[in-house]
Amino acid sequence: MLAPQIKHAFGLSDRSFVNIVALNLAIVLICAVPVGFYGDRLPRRKLVVAGAVVAGVFSFATGLAPFLWLFVLMRIGNGVGVLVNDPIHRSLLSDYYKPEARPTVFAAHANAVRWGAIAGAAVAGLVAFVVGWRFAFVILIVPIIAMAIVAIRLPDVIRGQSDDPESAAIAAGERPLPFGRAVRVLTSVKTLRWQFAAWVPIGAGYLPSLIYFPLFFDRVYHLNPLEIGLIIAGGNGLGLLGVQLAGRTTQRWLARDLGYPLRPAGLALGAVGPGLLLMALAHSLPVSLVGAAWAFFIGGMFLPPFLTVQALVSPARVRSLSLSFGAVFLVVGLVVFNLLFGQIADHSIRNGIVALVPFWVIGGLILSGARRFVTSDTTRAMAILATTAEMRRSRLAVAERSILSVRGIDVSYGPVQVLFGVNLELAEGEILALLGTNGAGKSTLLRAISGLVPVQGGAIFFDGDDITGLEPEDSFAGGLVQVPGGRGIFPGLTVRENLEVAAWASRRPRAQTSATVDELLHTFPALQRRYEQPAGVLSGGEQQMLTLGQAFISRPKLLMIDELSLGLAPIVVEDLLRIVRRIHEDGASVLLVEQSVNIALTVARRAVFMEKGEVRFSGPTDELLERDDILRAVFLSGAASLDGASA
Repeated sequence: MLAPQIKHAFGLSDRSFVNIVALNLAIVLICAVPVGFYGDRLPRRKLVVAGAVVAGVFSFATGLAPFLWLFVLMRIGNGVGVLVNDPIHRSLLSDYYKPEARPTVFAAHANAVRWGAIAGAAVAGLVAFVVGWRFAFVILIVPIIAMAIVAIRLPDVIRGQSDDPESAAIAAGERPLPFGRAVRVLTSVKTLRWQFAAWVPIGAGYLPSLIYFPLFFDRVYHLNPLEIGLIIAGGNGLGLLGVQLAGRTTQRWLARDLGYPLRPAGLALGAVGPGLLLMALAHSLPVSLVGAAWAFFIGGMFLPPFLTVQALVSPARVRSLSLSFGAVFLVVGLVVFNLLFGQIADHSIRNGIVALVPFWVIGGLILSGARRFVTSDTTRAMAILATTAEMRRSRLAVAERSILSVRGIDVSYGPVQVLFGVNLELAEGEILALLGTNGAGKSTLLRAISGLVPVQGGAIFFDGDDITGLEPEDSFAGGLVQVPGGRGIFPGLTVRENLEVAAWASRRPRAQTSATVDELLHTFPALQRRYEQPAGVLSGGEQQMLTLGQAFISRPKLLMIDELSLGLAPIVVEDLLRIVRRIHEDGASVLLVEQSVNIALTVARRAVFMEKGEVRFSGPTDELLERDDILRAVFLSGAASLDGASA
């Protein structure tokens, strides 16, 4: 409501003023991501207090800024402080209250902001009318600092405590996820991807409206700051009613289906459009007020169901980042609108508001489409917390534990899904055979574990850490090594150079790697004889020896081998198994992809059988021999392949 006075004070056109506000919003909203990131690392109560102090100080300084550039800088500082209200407050509330109570809690929190907007709009309009717009910013420091003092008394809470107190307490000892990995965790959640996508048109429709509303009533109906302030205050009051209504009804929507709240949330977004259209096209103030009132009220109904679902599907350890990440997409929407339609309001503020309407409708349609993923994503978020605690408990225990835990992962290549809810456990020090016919998804599973293909659903834990979406080089640095079938060497380099690359990548001391290379060459005399020859001229068996040798040098915690025996004679396979056993003796766990029953029984006591992207059997190899259906499907074909290699 102060926009006309600020614009006049600095001699700005509508276009220039909108650009400055857009720049301010963009910088502030981008800062939301680091705020959310550190909200998953630092004590959140202290961040709340610090944010309030920053907001108060910069608000006070805004009223004193004599120059435009200083005014913009002060508004950015104030905005960064206010940012804490969204990701940090909502993350704390998610841990203070159980999921079933969150709709009303989020509604109460949103309405606290709206009560402030109601009082603030009325007071700011009155102060600006009587004293001037600058003093309206100066006096804001009083309530903001008062709230900072109250926030000091907030209790500390463990992340995920309201979801699963026992698991949250155990998982609290885990290291926070690095930023890149945390982002990959969030983007692997289908519901969040749709919600983030919806933020783009929301940003294009909502953020410009914050500027256009006061300009509309100023330019079309020539209202003064007090009158505009009262209209905005009344609109926020109606929005408060919408939030309150949605907060109560979201609990009933959740009882129907976890994803159902996104349907009315999407409808509410789309329904804002007609209200804006009526407001912009009306030629009398009362009719425009009706349209604005509808937009405020129905728009308020969007927030509680949206936030409730977002908190449900977001893993607890990255929930603050999740609640802040949408700000990036809001900025994208604002930039898109400003580039395409930013000049419209300079010529006609009515047309500027009309241009907002399609974005609200598009945002609603996108959001409604996310509902079908919510149940599975919520289950996954709970499972990640429980599994993190389980893996940490195992790591701290002396007893046998899992080095690898794959929990319900889904993988697709484009529109074609190839893995369906795959589960797999590998104990520390175990050799596990992964069996299946061609096209069963074995290699894809290995690639997903290594981080070579993205995971659409589920979670992967290695050595107690969630590595879902981790980059391959980071997995390798942690001790996870994959030997790809038939393509594990650099053919243009010599045998010696291939081994030197492996030694360099292992980051082990030269003395240790030299001793390992000597042992390897003693095990595989063929590599010794062809030490200075290009690896590309080696036979298939010799290339596989070199590939395993590179893995041997790295001293892995987990070695995954894809099709060790494919196309090789039995005598060569036996030589390869010798180095596999040697790696295992050094303490590595081994996941061996095979088609041959002979190889599986030779090296592994337990096997997993996959077919058409799903696990059909998991258990001891002795039990597998009793499954005639599996023997026919994979073992006999594997034996035929081995016989063909022998011939």
